[in-house]
This record gives sequence, structure tokens and C-alpha cells, in this order.
Amino acid sequence: MLFQSCDENSLTPPVEPDDVYRGKLTVGDYINNTVGISVSESSDSTVLIFFDNVKFAKAMPVYIDITLKDVPCSNNNGVLNFYVENIDPYLNKEIEPSSKYRFAIVTGTIIGNELLLSARMSDDLAPSRAGKEFSFRGVRGFVE
Repeated sequence: MLFQSCDENSLTPPVEPDDVYRGKLTVGDYINNTVGISVSESSDSTVLIFFDNVKFAKAMPVYIDITLKDVPCSNNNGVLNFYVENIDPYLNKEIEPSSKYRFAIVTGTIIGNELLLSARMSDDLAPSRAGKEFSFRGVRGFVE
């Protein structure tokens, strides 16, 4: 498996089209089939997860970038697993993470060219986000 590394000083990770997992994001009744997520493995047993230009509801007025840094992972026999609780994401080009969008849990698996990811927002957020669950299934290098 090849994972793109990113520059720690960069606010938005450089993403090559072949390194992005493209697929279906499901949030309740909302489905987006064109979401791109990249996962970059580091030498310190963590990954950086980058959601490229996503919306989580039809009524959401804008698309955003989300970066999750230093997510613990394990890579065994070509299967990458990651899991983290209570992580604050970096939104767009913000320098500091945002606790207003805290994830209670993010978990995922990469097997071959497929990424399966699920997450749940914290329960103590604004009502529109509190406890919101979503899932993603995508393939690396997928082109529509």
C-alpha cells in the first residue's frame, strides 16, 4: 500500500487524484456519491485523514475541507485500521482545530484500494451536529 505523506506546515494536504478514495458518503437520508477522502500514513503509527470539499446535508450552504491529524493506526498484513475518540478537526485553512465540530469517534479500515470509514459527532455540539453519524465507502483511484 502506498500512502501520500504531507507537509506538517501545510494547511491543506496536497492530494494527488490517484491517492484519493472516491465514493459514497451517507449521513442519515443524505447521500453524496462523489466524496473524496485521502488517508496518509505516518511513520509514527498515525494517519492524517483529509475530507476534500464535502457537505454533510443537502441544506448545508457550503462545502468544507476537514483534516484530522494524528489518528492512531495499525498496519497488519496490508490492512490499515485507524480509530480515535474525541478529536477536534481542522476546518478549511484554520490553523487551530475546532471543538465546535468534535468527533466522538472516527474509525476506518483500508484493505487494498478500498476505504471504509464511519464517524459520529459528539453529543454536546449544536443540535444540527450533535450525535450525527455518517459512513463512507470509497475506492482509491476511482474515476467516474
